[in-house]
Amino acid sequence: MDVSSAVGAVSATRMVSGDHACLGFDDDESLWEIRAAYADIGVSRDENVVLFTDPATTPDIAAERLYAHGFHHGAALTNGQLVVRNEAPGASPGSSGGFAPAERVRLWMELTLQARSQGYSGIRIMGDMGWAAEPDCDHDLLVEYEAGLSPLFADIGFTAICEYDRRKFGHDLLGRVLRAHPQHVLPRLGALDATRSGTGLRVAGEADLNTREEFVAALAEAFSGPERVTVLDLTELCFMDVRSAAALVHMASRHLDGQALEVRCRPEQSTVIRLCGSPRVPQLVIDERSSSQ
Repeated sequence: MDVSSAVGAVSATRMVSGDHACLGFDDDESLWEIRAAYADIGVSRDENVVLFTDPATTPDIAAERLYAHGFHHGAALTNGQLVVRNEAPGASPGSSGGFAPAERVRLWMELTLQARSQGYSGIRIMGDMGWAAEPDCDHDLLVEYEAGLSPLFADIGFTAICEYDRRKFGHDLLGRVLRAHPQHVLPRLGALDATRSGTGLRVAGEADLNTREEFVAALAEAFSGPERVTVLDLTELCFMDVRSAAALVHMASRHLDGQALEVRCRPEQSTVIRLCGSPRVPQLVIDERSSSQ
């Protein structure tokens, strides 16, 4: 079955314990950049990190690629905190296309218990899903399986990114798979995503020199037209520079015409926005939230 729900964009660097996200990619360099950052953060948080790569990517090749893309914890590759496995997890020769959902769920539970017993604070994985592109894989079963993982992962604190190569999967199947996940990972580090939903605008990623034009364009569209946004959610921004914050305050002062705009943001973002003059714009209502909210 398909699951219809609002799928939110998230940077791989903002994922927390229990998150389950889909990464659709068509750029191998960006993929390795995301893998390196995701693994780096996991090791820094004292988590057990497991990368399930394609069969051609040996642990030695993976280590080389991770180092080349900024991974900083070499000891984790030798002491077992970061493990690279180049086989499809939980496969069963007797199942459809080697796809056995129950075997996979059992593996995720075992890995979680093992990580906890070894003293890690949690576990996070990234898994290459190329095996699911094979014609004998039951794609209806795949979508149902992906949808069912989210409550399980949230319950046991298992963090996961499922990697889907757009060059291997059809557009329709990718759409179904994406909707089966509560989040989708931005396709590269430093990207920006702005999603409008009714009178709300949710921004994720980074608002800086490279993405400022996108950020300003999204605000301009949100502030124009008969139905303006009333809520601007910045809590999934990894970073917002001073110029982007100043642009927000300036545009709000010019275009809100007395209509209140609730800006949901983390403390560090709130500080930058206030320093850029938001107290002089009474229409801007800052709703400061912690990272866990």
